[in-house]
Amino acid sequence: MFSTLPHLPPALLSMTQQDRLVHSINLEGEPGSGRRQLAMALAGAILCEKQGGEMCGQCLPCRKVLAGAHSDITLVDGREDPERFKVDLLRELRAGAYRGPSEGRAKVYIIAEAQLLPPVSQNILLKVIEEPPPDTFFIFTCDNKFRLLPTILSRVVTVPLRQLTVAECQQRLRQRVPDRTDEEYREAALLACGSPGEGEKILSQPQAAKRARAARELVAAMAARDPYRAMAAATPFEKERPVYGELLETASRLCALPELRQELALSPAGAAGIRARLARAAERNRQNGYLPLLTSALAAQAARLRN
Repeated sequence: MFSTLPHLPPALLSMTQQDRLVHSINLEGEPGSGRRQLAMALAGAILCEKQGGEMCGQCLPCRKVLAGAHSDITLVDGREDPERFKVDLLRELRAGAYRGPSEGRAKVYIIAEAQLLPPVSQNILLKVIEEPPPDTFFIFTCDNKFRLLPTILSRVVTVPLRQLTVAECQQRLRQRVPDRTDEEYREAALLACGSPGEGEKILSQPQAAKRARAARELVAAMAARDPYRAMAAATPFEKERPVYGELLETASRLCALPELRQELALSPAGAAGIRARLARAAERNRQNGYLPLLTSALAAQAARLRN
């Protein structure tokens, strides 16, 4: 369920207003750039009864999109549910794309985190995005378009997304989550790396806030070359592998944030060094590495980093 969805950027709005929307779109942006919410907003624009370029928010299809209950939208998120990116399930999805919409004017498939699609799975989708049914749309989201096969890229239109600044995100959070202090809005916008959706979670979900603060503490500890502080930040999250992965991913995004680098007096080269070590830890986590050992390795590397 969504309280609000973002406005379409000019490139997409021009396509929808002039009825020139292609059937396969790829939204490319850093984690936290709002790719998934924008994909849903685009799906709403496609299904809206008024067809004014963006979803009106008032008609029945728009209300169903906001409620997460429109039967003609299929969301497949490879990070939340990796099983959905397996070959057999994608074959079923491909077959379903050739059946008409059940209640609306079109069917929309959102393939979130498409960079996680194995090559064999991407090839399964190739034919249907090359020659899609006239009433079917595919919206891919990814962090780097070059992690998709060239054959896929040649058949989609990629729209790069600009990430909000911390100040812009802070302003949006004021509208979405009222009655918080200036410091709470600023902290949430910073920890969310400019993503209003993530910021809303941080302001409303204690566990999300705890993980985001720990990620910031992990980056600060590595920037300060303090191995004990780094270990203290990461150790509480070793009980659950997915949560540990989210901690590392959030810490990596924070390293790229100019506002935090300035706050920690961290040079771009120093931030790149931390991100490289976090990326190695994330890869070993995906390979089912022993989490206390990964934490120990990160802590040991913190002492050898340069700012």
